[in-house]
Amino acid sequence: MKGAIFDVDGTILDSMGIWVDIDTAFFASHNIVITPEQSAQYQDMTFEESLQQMQRDYLPDMSEDEMRSELMHLAADAYANTISAKPGVCEYMHRLHNSGVKIAVATSGFKELCQSAFKRLGIFDIIETYAFSSEVGCNKSHPDIYLLAAERLNLPPAECIVYEDIITGIMSAGAAGFKTVAVYDKTSAHDKDRLLRHSDRYITGWDELLSK
Repeated sequence: MKGAIFDVDGTILDSMGIWVDIDTAFFASHNIVITPEQSAQYQDMTFEESLQQMQRDYLPDMSEDEMRSELMHLAADAYANTISAKPGVCEYMHRLHNSGVKIAVATSGFKELCQSAFKRLGIFDIIETYAFSSEVGCNKSHPDIYLLAAERLNLPPAECIVYEDIITGIMSAGAAGFKTVAVYDKTSAHDKDRLLRHSDRYITGWDELLSK
């Protein structure tokens, strides 16, 4: 493979639980109590889709702009200061980079958030390009974001591996001709059987690839 395309939340960063905490804190500030299971429903959505769903479900009188501002304020501090990388992933990414593999990120998140974490974690300089769901206008149940990342690497899908923790992303990337590695995250553990079936490889931790 000549290219590696990484998801961010749940794949590079151990951050899916942080988003549950952010959602919980956001709703609590509006005197609304939600469970982790209710928050988890937003994990496969783009940020804009989740705002719209939150508004419909809980806050019909609050504008999306107000919701976006409050959530981003809560997220900015966590990404800049506290969210950790999954064990071994930074070392693995450096290994790929040192062997000549071109690295891209494909995420439903935000550039300023993930880049603040990448700078702190020492992987910012080895990432060649980014693709965002907001650019393609759809979530990861469609392969558009991975295709955009591959295009920006100047590589065809067949020469790229997609590393992803959610089943919708694994399935759409695989259908578009990418090799796929499914990465365990506790928020997608319920999809393990499907991730095993639809990926070219399933890993429970990055040490499994570092040991090669």
